[in-house]
Amino acid sequence: MKYGQTFQEKSVPQWAHYNVDYNRLKNEIKVNTTKDQARALAIPGQADTALERFEDLFFDDLCSEHDRPDLFVKSKVDEINCRLQSSQKKIVRLLARSSREGKTFSPKKYAKLDLDIERCGDEIRSLQRFTDAQRMAFHKILKKYKKWTGSTSLGERFNEQVLSDPKSFVRRDYQPLLSQDRDLLTTLHSTTHTCEPASASSSRPASRRPSTQIPILPPPPQAYWNEYDDGSEAGEESYTILVNPEADDGFPGSGTFAYVLSKAIMPIETVRGWFSPSVSPEERRPLLASEGYFNEQSAGDTDIDDEAYASSGEFPAGYATHYATFPSINDQKFSRQREQLLYHIMLGCFFASIVLLAIAGTLVVTGKKKLRVEVDAAVLVGVLASLFFGTLAIGTMLYRQQSLSWLHRCLVGLTFVAICVLNGVLLVLVAGNTGK
Repeated sequence: MKYGQTFQEKSVPQWAHYNVDYNRLKNEIKVNTTKDQARALAIPGQADTALERFEDLFFDDLCSEHDRPDLFVKSKVDEINCRLQSSQKKIVRLLARSSREGKTFSPKKYAKLDLDIERCGDEIRSLQRFTDAQRMAFHKILKKYKKWTGSTSLGERFNEQVLSDPKSFVRRDYQPLLSQDRDLLTTLHSTTHTCEPASASSSRPASRRPSTQIPILPPPPQAYWNEYDDGSEAGEESYTILVNPEADDGFPGSGTFAYVLSKAIMPIETVRGWFSPSVSPEERRPLLASEGYFNEQSAGDTDIDDEAYASSGEFPAGYATHYATFPSINDQKFSRQREQLLYHIMLGCFFASIVLLAIAGTLVVTGKKKLRVEVDAAVLVGVLASLFFGTLAIGTMLYRQQSLSWLHRCLVGLTFVAICVLNGVLLVLVAGNTGK
């Protein structure tokens, strides 16, 4: 079986995207060379320039293919080194704590450490397998190049400058890492085995001794948690997190920024309040009084009862709270949508009335004497349409059931009166032009 078909299996499947592109390199050799090309020279004593040019390009290609797995192996080895050193520090720390406090290893911590060290060993062996597969791939490619061209210069050059370099990943020795991993496992297992019999032997004689009164020891001193002393190795041991309630969590100058922003938004909120309907304080009042029978109940009530009888103050703004105990939220939503629709219709009617009024006024000012009849007719139609839309706008406001502020009503009334007066002026001008 060809090596290209078994290359992925001999390497590590989860690291396949770091493999040497064996099939592409092999295809490059077949496409750009002919068999025994270096031996079939047209002129004796002269080299084949095309072969030399391709050989230089192919050498650079081989170097780039070598750099990808080389960088991956180096980063992976550094990662495993850091993990092994971290596991070693954890073992030393747990040993010191157990000898100081007389406690044995926690099974949870032991299992976690054992699993981490075994995973490191598995990855070291996978790295060794990955490196062997890449080394064999380069060997096969150079052998195939020699077979097709008969030239040994590329293989000698690549072996001397790249593969023979002590820093190359194919020259890396993984035995020190494997030895370190085995030593950590041995230390962890031996420490656990020595701690278990000691604890068992100390517990057996205690069962034969007569029962004695155990003195009550004072509680251990309360200590604050910090990352350097405790960290992830603290396990289930109790600790206290110190929180300063007076500390300012915002960025420097956040208070000044919030003050300036509130002052800038205040005029906008004031203008918005003029056009928004007023909400009575009685509508936002809770259904239940703050003092009474429910405050005298015992503290044994569950959270479910508290949520079931929560105050109506939690309902969305704009809904009447005296309906909170009835299934009328949908009706109130429909009422709010209807009020918004009527409000937008009123604005649209006023806009159409003002536009028609402007068109009629423009016709009166710029109309020609020869077309006076047509102009007067168009002005009359525009005035009637403007009055119709103005009347429709005032009607939609009167049809609204929501309580409106006095400023809102005054603005609508003044706008309607202004439209009527201006349309009346236009009618007077049209009548004057007709009488001339």
